[in-house]
Amino acid sequence: MNNRVISCLLAVVLVASLLAVPASASGSSPDSTARADKLAALHLFQGTSSGYKLDDTPTRMQGLVMLIRLLGKEEEALSRKEVSPFADLTWGFEHAGYAYAHGLTKGTSATTFSPNAALSATGYLTFLLRALGYSDTEGDFAWGQQFTLANSIGMIDQAAVSKLPSLTLNRGDMVDLSYAALTCRMKGESRTLAEKLRNDGVFTTEEGKAAGVLGSGAGWTYSYTPYNNSTVSYAKKTVATSKGNVTAHVLTVNTASPRVTVKSAMVNNTLGATAPFSQIVKDSGGAVAVINGNFFEAYKTFKVPIGHVMVNGEFQYGCSGESSLGITKNGELRIGRPALFTRIKETNGSNMWAAYEINTAYQGASVSVMYTPAYGKSVAVTGTGNMLTVSGGVITGFDPVAPGAVVNIPANGYVVFMGTGFMSTDYFRTPTVGAQVAMEYYLFKEDPEGFVLDDVVSIISGAPRLVQDGVIVTTLEPGFTEARFTTNSSPRTAVGINGAGELVLVSVPSATIQQMRELMLSLGCVDAFNVDGGASCGMYYNGSYLATPGREIPVTLQVFVD
Repeated sequence: MNNRVISCLLAVVLVASLLAVPASASGSSPDSTARADKLAALHLFQGTSSGYKLDDTPTRMQGLVMLIRLLGKEEEALSRKEVSPFADLTWGFEHAGYAYAHGLTKGTSATTFSPNAALSATGYLTFLLRALGYSDTEGDFAWGQQFTLANSIGMIDQAAVSKLPSLTLNRGDMVDLSYAALTCRMKGESRTLAEKLRNDGVFTTEEGKAAGVLGSGAGWTYSYTPYNNSTVSYAKKTVATSKGNVTAHVLTVNTASPRVTVKSAMVNNTLGATAPFSQIVKDSGGAVAVINGNFFEAYKTFKVPIGHVMVNGEFQYGCSGESSLGITKNGELRIGRPALFTRIKETNGSNMWAAYEINTAYQGASVSVMYTPAYGKSVAVTGTGNMLTVSGGVITGFDPVAPGAVVNIPANGYVVFMGTGFMSTDYFRTPTVGAQVAMEYYLFKEDPEGFVLDDVVSIISGAPRLVQDGVIVTTLEPGFTEARFTTNSSPRTAVGINGAGELVLVSVPSATIQQMRELMLSLGCVDAFNVDGGASCGMYYNGSYLATPGREIPVTLQVFVD
């Protein structure tokens, strides 16, 4: 589009197109960030001093700057330094001057541009269509027909035609719509806007291909998808159950938000270590929310947890059988009963060995148990068998052990107790000292609920199960059949996943397990289980302690918001 065509464009009277901003919010997504990166690489988009800020509503000035970039005229605008009559500008003087001189805008009055007013979807689609050579003054579209035209040329899908007019644009939408426009064909031409910008020298062919707007497979159509921009919300709710009302503190966490991180934590990353809840919160490094995690051996000297605990992708404790919440590095949530094994495999051979549990105490004849630095500097032997020692990925020992022996645990490795029965199987092969090995976690049988370990970095566990697949579960796991776990009313903590895929954290001052089942279901949870209760109940949110444990605890789940 040359200067002659630009000068023929109807002045963009932004008063009409941009001042009436709908009340409902539009959305952005992590994919919008990827497209923002691509537009930035093409010299078409810039962030702010605080990043892209894709959740923010774009301003009129930001939309005008993007139009000039998509026209391939920003360098010309900055060099010509044309002057506009607008007295309310704080930045974008050259862009506004160029737009005024070439009939792209008349402002909101003779002397004002209102640069910080919100940009509507209708106004921005008008910009994009003009960048593609369409003009309402030449009859290409009438006011209100921008969405239909954009759909006919493949810029937006049919759903967006009905959704966008009633939504407030945000910067993520502006990015997505701009990216979609790049692969649309110019009016009356076979070339796309991206090809035009490449020909004009705005970016190179290589840059266009890398961004996905040039070459085979280029093309993307905008489809409006509501995106939950929330992070963590709190509500105090009273819910009616068959056994009376239950009052609950409820935290809802949008783990899909790129601003949210949820981590499991074990005190000092040391098995059996405990600390006051307030100290755990203080040491968290700025957690917005913290709740207590696994049940643990509260009345024993060695206060080990019950069920799996994974911290930063490493199992601190591995003992199958309980319900577990897994959280991936991307915030995906999984609930199931993962049956964990650990595989130690020669890197240059076919031999491999399995560890059935991690850092558990039982050393029977038929078991194989791995001990990591989280267990401590050494492990006391209580069974008869052999101890495999791995340091720095190399087998450094495979020695007979008997009750009473103490074996050191390498700081950069682990040891594995192998009972006599475990070693007597036909498939067992004696490890070779000096062999290099790799270690990996895996499930020795498929989880019925589809829980997989792929990309999981945090795990906590609990019992009993409360809700599964949207239905209340009344089955009680072994070890959790006593009245204190079921019929007694006491403080309780629970975790769940609601129908929107959000994490639900709940603390109640008093409830039975049946009331917890009904409560979690009423909160919209499709999966949920109970975690430690009684004197272990703790919930912290945004500077307030909503529940304070009466004892020191070892495991917590912590929520961070960037």
